[in-house]
Amino acid sequence: MVKKQREVIPDPKYDPPYPQSFYPFWPKHALSACLLVTVVLIGLLLLSHYFRIPTDINMSPLPDDGMNIPSPEWYLFALFQPFWYLIGDNAKWLSIGTFWIPLAAFLFLLFVPVIFRQREQPRVRMRTSAKVASLCVVGVIWLAGMGSVVASGSPAKTQGCLACHNVYMGVRQALPPANISEYFRTERQRQIELGGYNIGGQGGPGSYKDSNWQLRHFYEPTMTW
Repeated sequence: MVKKQREVIPDPKYDPPYPQSFYPFWPKHALSACLLVTVVLIGLLLLSHYFRIPTDINMSPLPDDGMNIPSPEWYLFALFQPFWYLIGDNAKWLSIGTFWIPLAAFLFLLFVPVIFRQREQPRVRMRTSAKVASLCVVGVIWLAGMGSVVASGSPAKTQGCLACHNVYMGVRQALPPANISEYFRTERQRQIELGGYNIGGQGGPGSYKDSNWQLRHFYEPTMTW
């Protein structure tokens, strides 16, 4: 059998001899990408079928359901932790964790191509020990990030929202007030001035339902409401 010669498309960005083979989009790349997307979609469909929310479709969830069950909200809880700890006199430091650090991370990622751009120099193969060390550093950073996500998100009752926030509970839970503009002009302002809401373990009134309250409501919906 005669082996089929692979078509190589020269790329003007590289001087001959070309270090890589360049293939046309069709059919090799198109079919391989289509196969990968199909596998991912099938996986998502299977997960959505066997891991439904709520887990029992014939029974409404309880307010405390969802603890230790992974959900996309876990990533938000990790980012919003400054709202949990920096309260009272420490609220002045909130901007560091909620604005400046995310801004620094965004700018770093934005300028990664500039900071780590490849300079014209002889290519040196990385030693095996250097590769292992690099993988270890990346692994530690990844584990630290995932650890913070799990630690901050696992206590949240993310599946219990539907227990109270549904159309059968009326306007105070799921449906917006009939006169929404009047509500924001008068009723909501009155609640802000009174500062009256229930927050578990901290007797007395607090500020209106701010970001700290939102986190507490996710973690302890039957105590902070």
